[in-house]
Amino acid sequence: MAQLNAFNAALIRCGFNADTADAISDEGFDTLETLADVEDGDIESMVKNIRETRRALGAQAQGNVTFPFLAIRRFKAMHAWAAEMKRTDRVLNAGLFTGAMITTAVLRYSLESMRSTTTEEEDISKPKELSDLSNWEKFWEQWRSYMSRLRGAAKCPLIYVFREHQLVDADMYVVNYNDHDDRLVNTTTLTGPWFTLDNQRVYDEFKTLVLKGPGWSFIKSYDRTKNGRGAVLALRRQCEGTSAVQTRKASAYAKIASCRYSGQKRAFTFDNYVEAHQDAHNTLADLNEPVPETKKVTDFLAGITDARLANAKDLILGDPQKLQNFEMCQQYLKTLVYNKTTQEKHERQISSIGQGTGKGGRQPSRRSERDGKISAKTYTREEWSKLSSEEREKVKELRKARKRARRNTPGAGTRNSSAIQRVNGDESDEDDSSYNDSASDNGDGTNNISAMNRDESVSPSSPSTRQSVTPTRQSGRLIQS
Repeated sequence: MAQLNAFNAALIRCGFNADTADAISDEGFDTLETLADVEDGDIESMVKNIRETRRALGAQAQGNVTFPFLAIRRFKAMHAWAAEMKRTDRVLNAGLFTGAMITTAVLRYSLESMRSTTTEEEDISKPKELSDLSNWEKFWEQWRSYMSRLRGAAKCPLIYVFREHQLVDADMYVVNYNDHDDRLVNTTTLTGPWFTLDNQRVYDEFKTLVLKGPGWSFIKSYDRTKNGRGAVLALRRQCEGTSAVQTRKASAYAKIASCRYSGQKRAFTFDNYVEAHQDAHNTLADLNEPVPETKKVTDFLAGITDARLANAKDLILGDPQKLQNFEMCQQYLKTLVYNKTTQEKHERQISSIGQGTGKGGRQPSRRSERDGKISAKTYTREEWSKLSSEEREKVKELRKARKRARRNTPGAGTRNSSAIQRVNGDESDEDDSSYNDSASDNGDGTNNISAMNRDESVSPSSPSTRQSVTPTRQSGRLIQS
């Protein structure tokens, strides 16, 4: 009788009047234990049944029985609260459902309703199959993440099924958890119909991911009972046992010692280098062997062989803040590498790959001179005015390099730009690309043709002038005699 009175009092706190509370009790909802065992749909059916019965009785229906919307919502929240109390093996006491507890229960009920709506059509991607036990560390993180997004019969993330502890002690109920889900994962009992359903579901999910790999032999014995908790923990013990832990530690230290950065490469960038060190640090931290910050930094610097970062390494070694903070150290170097790379790309865009002489002293081809944005060609006043000072200097350097190449080319000194011409009256190779860097320069980058010819002509006193040079047409080519 005391339980019935306490339950009716809780119904009145939900917003029902006394007549309605009695009508609900007459339908069999007279204790929290009974309420905890039904579903939301049963509550809707109960309300509908009472309304239809009173409608059939008409004027003979006794009492003022009404079902306000908010009262029904609080009643459903009390049902969810009671079911959670039962799954976490706590005492059911209707007298506790008051004030702040009612507000909290309604909020959690609303959040659960929203979660159910948003996840109905959500496609949660599964982890990749565990084809190699050496990949266990990454697989385990993906598996936990996947299970944390799935909710089962216990109305909490399925990772509760394979948590480390099996029994829940009194201290676990009073711990300050990160959120309510974390509390449920740690306090939901591993017994009851909810656990039976969730345990089998976990096994089915886990089996599909390890069936084709070496892990199957370690969980096959749990196949008949579909014991998900037993299977997951068994494979975890195998992959995280003493031998496995030592292997993972050795692998992490080896990764740190062998990793090298010698400059930006397409297959291995500075970000890859940072990631390799950070991944090894995370592994060692998970294995309860964290690396001191100073050692992280010194190991990180030791693997950098790029000469461009030598000064930056010295700076870090002399800066206590960067020397004792791995994140600050790698962020500083990353910024430096990025800026240097950007600057080099910019310089390559305005440079030509055809400066200087070619292999064996050959003159660089006209094509190579024009491969870049800047070439040694003759510019009009309008074109020259559009060039920056750096680009103008680049043009002059290219023209000087070409002149040196001509002087180094055998027989080049015997040519006279006024005598050597193309067959059929075409312009010479130099007409569209030569430049005179002497005083004949007009000052705006355009060339003085007469000065150019004087510059390229050979002095009469030169021995080469004694050679007779006569252009002759033969098969469309110039023949020098």
